[in-house]
Amino acid sequence: MKKFGFFLLAAGAVLGFAACNDDDGDYPTSNPLITTVCPLDGGDYFFQRDNGDRLYPSDKTRVPGYRPVDDGTKQRAIIWFSLLDGTVPGYRYNIALYAVEEIFTGTSEVVEDAARLAELGDAKTGYTLGTFNLTREWLTFFANYAVHDNSRHTFTLAVDKSGTTEFENTDDGYLNVVVLHDDGDDTRGFDYGYYVSFDLTPIAAELEGRKGINLLLPTRDNGNRELKLDLPQEE
Repeated sequence: MKKFGFFLLAAGAVLGFAACNDDDGDYPTSNPLITTVCPLDGGDYFFQRDNGDRLYPSDKTRVPGYRPVDDGTKQRAIIWFSLLDGTVPGYRYNIALYAVEEIFTGTSEVVEDAARLAELGDAKTGYTLGTFNLTREWLTFFANYAVHDNSRHTFTLAVDKSGTTEFENTDDGYLNVVVLHDDGDDTRGFDYGYYVSFDLTPIAAELEGRKGINLLLPTRDNGNRELKLDLPQEE
């Protein structure tokens, strides 16, 4: 299998392709990636890695029903694919697309008052170590939480300027942010894991001059957990 990893995908996020063996059948030959879906005119689309590389699916025969949402909102997705010979002008990679799994794509927000903080939810959110990826545009990780109807859950990454959230590991070099989770009163489910990705554009000004973020996650079993995540070094 060609190694093309972006960052490690937790086992729970994989759609269930068999182990890759070119002699066993028609399977993707590159590791899955988390990307941003980029619509084009006429219903076409491409995918962009967080490092800026663009992948154009010139072979979409295995996903004839996939259509990206084209309403101006950003959408993140895990893609399974194989690299193809030949080039497509304007794109780093030419691929055969095998599957697309759109993941929860949330936003970030500077919160000025406690009332707004409460609106965004206080449900618990666990996580899987080794799945965090931070760039200046996105924070992505594998979240664990009780769920029966996932459509009722929303997540927001908040910079709390109301003074409500207490951080233990405050460091001027790192921006304090908290994951706020509204479960929509969906309390019947068992714990499951899903990737969530947050658009950091709304808090870009807060990130200026910072080494990274100090991420607070209110978890059910271990209380509030804080993780320091470094931004990639600028060349």
